[in-house]
Amino acid sequence: MTNTVTIDDKNIATIDMTIDAAFAKETYERTLKAYGANVNIAGFRKGKAPNNIVEKYVGEERIKAEVIDRLFPSEFQKAVDENKLNIAFRPEIEHIDFTVGQDLKLTAKVELKPEVKLGAYKDVEVEYSEVKPEEGAMEKELEQTRRRFSTLEKVDRKSTDKDTVVFDFEGFVDGEKIEHGEGKNYSLDLANSNFIPGFAEGLVGHSAGEEFTIDVTFPEEYHEEKLKGAKAQFKINLHEVKERKMPELDDELAKKAGKDTLEALKEDIQKYLDTITKNQNDRLKSDAIFEKVLSTTEIQIQDSMLDREYQAIMDEARQTAAQQGADFDKLVEQEGKENVEKRFREEAQKRIKNSLIVEKIAQEADLKIEQKDIMEHINQMAAMYGMPAVQLFEEMRKNPNSFAAISQQITANKVNEFLLNNNKFIAK
Repeated sequence: MTNTVTIDDKNIATIDMTIDAAFAKETYERTLKAYGANVNIAGFRKGKAPNNIVEKYVGEERIKAEVIDRLFPSEFQKAVDENKLNIAFRPEIEHIDFTVGQDLKLTAKVELKPEVKLGAYKDVEVEYSEVKPEEGAMEKELEQTRRRFSTLEKVDRKSTDKDTVVFDFEGFVDGEKIEHGEGKNYSLDLANSNFIPGFAEGLVGHSAGEEFTIDVTFPEEYHEEKLKGAKAQFKINLHEVKERKMPELDDELAKKAGKDTLEALKEDIQKYLDTITKNQNDRLKSDAIFEKVLSTTEIQIQDSMLDREYQAIMDEARQTAAQQGADFDKLVEQEGKENVEKRFREEAQKRIKNSLIVEKIAQEADLKIEQKDIMEHINQMAAMYGMPAVQLFEEMRKNPNSFAAISQQITANKVNEFLLNNNKFIAK
């Protein structure tokens, strides 16, 4: 095969391919033979009809189309490899000149990724805002451990804002019952209430067996339209008041948490806190170096790439809204169509630039993906989903795009690790 490539100012490559007549004819005849083995033609046993009869029965154009389908992907890839083209989107065949016995000529057009002129990405000094361990973090973790193994015990007294209460409730607005505004034997931790403001406070100072009413006002930003800012009354029937009993901070508590001693528990918590702090600082370092590279890298992204990514972001946002039971068009109207478009286009540009920079650094730093990288990633995903890795692998085989997504993620991780290991970070 021979090919010539021309690239226009919109980064569209036109590839003129010429496939040798003998090879094209051989492929045509093999395709014809394959059809002949599978078609049923009256007057002939299956697979025994002469080629000229099969050709007439199937149709020459249909066979040619099959030949193109067979030859184009591999021949196109050869042209891409030979000319080192960095394609951005699937190619389109614009012209076919195919006469059996003559050279097969194809013209395809394909969009290329823009050139990336990388700024400095290694041996760079970068400042980042260092995260320090939170003051009192150890004490907070120990207190959470105590709470995890605490018990709730019924008490015969009035409730405080630190208790848990069990009650029935029924809500009304202007004397009408609130839809879904009732519950039986509901348990509520008064110190950690997710009810509307004023509700938990209204349950403080009451004893088991009491019946009373709480007056509250729904927030103006409440999700249900007819309840926004509405004044409501909730009838309460209080059944139980429970006090939380916290265990002592000692070796016995440590054993319940899976450690032999309190000191061993503290050491484990400290490792956890150190890991969190390191991960936070690594993210800040990654953000800092990537912003530095981004600010010094030149990329002229063509409109067609931006338009596709913008549409992908729109589709994602619409799908997310639907999953949350929201009306996407109404959300756009509330924010303003121009504001949404501006925000999404900025996001599209950032996504494309980030992706192209990651790809370019991976190429220049020779960061390759190996089979073991993919398997390790799949094993991690399987553990996260709580399923066997083999099962996940089989599920992914049904959607080839999932492997491309994994490869992109692994590449991004390798680039991130490279940037962290090959630059100097200064805490500020």
